[in-house]
Amino acid sequence: MNLRKLSALALAAVMAAAAPVTAMAQEDVIIMLGGPSSDPFWGAVQQGFDQATKDYGVKTQWTAPADFNDIVPVYTKMFEAAIARKPAAIAVGNFFPEPTEPLIKQAAAEGIPVIIINSGGAKYQELGAIGFIGEDSYQMGYQGGKIAVGKGVKNGLCINQIAANPVLEQRCQGYIDAVTEAGGKAKMVILASEDIGNSQKVQAAVSAMLMQDQTIDGIVTLGVAVGVDALESVKQVRATGRAVDLGTMDLGNAVLEAVAAGEMSFASDQQPFLQGYYGVMIPLMYNKYKMAPSGVISVGPYMVTQENAAAVLAVNKSIPGSRGAN
Repeated sequence: MNLRKLSALALAAVMAAAAPVTAMAQEDVIIMLGGPSSDPFWGAVQQGFDQATKDYGVKTQWTAPADFNDIVPVYTKMFEAAIARKPAAIAVGNFFPEPTEPLIKQAAAEGIPVIIINSGGAKYQELGAIGFIGEDSYQMGYQGGKIAVGKGVKNGLCINQIAANPVLEQRCQGYIDAVTEAGGKAKMVILASEDIGNSQKVQAAVSAMLMQDQTIDGIVTLGVAVGVDALESVKQVRATGRAVDLGTMDLGNAVLEAVAAGEMSFASDQQPFLQGYYGVMIPLMYNKYKMAPSGVISVGPYMVTQENAAAVLAVNKSIPGSRGAN
């Protein structure tokens, strides 16, 4: 399937029988505030964003923090700057509700259509947004936890790389609940934000966790980069004869290869390409036709296991970045 066909399917999934769309006025711009550029996940979101920009001939701007350092104030300032420009629309992740939600309300009050992507969309109507495109965060973790339990996990660890992010906390809670419902135990731990993006530091942290508690037999990470780093630590432990299951959230070639090889038991996918694509298409449809989704547009979880990983990997190699970038 080529990228144009993929884009056509994306369009059909949300809007049907829409009239041909003409380009927006040159002074109009749809701004998308993405997550850290250092996180491969957001490369796939940007792929969808770029493809929709091309397909519809609209003026857009992608804005994102460079990394996780000081991400809350950095992201907040980016959102404030976007509102000040009074764009045609803003697509934004509600990662940090305390500073972000008042800004969503402000933008809506100023007549700027806001579509929430990826995170924090449960209250989108209350906040004045026109819709939410994203995952069921709890199920992302819960479905992964069920797979982990099937692999024999009795003491699980959910490694969260962003403190105070409700969406990641919900993922961990889903994993924890799945393990505890089966009679095991699990907990969430927070990685130091300054360690994210530094493979050696992440591997050292994960190795220390495994050494401190020799009964840990399952780990889930919440992103591609941390998952790939954690795999190296897990491999070292497995070499001693200890069984440790590993799963992660989101996709990339390295993750897909690990799942296909049985080194990871699962990857919970939230289809970031669609988040980026719909994040342009829906505001465009709203501005031109006053059309908006009647509810949440759920794009995850789509569970990738050893049974289907090779097929998903083949797509990501033939259409680079469409199923996760790294």
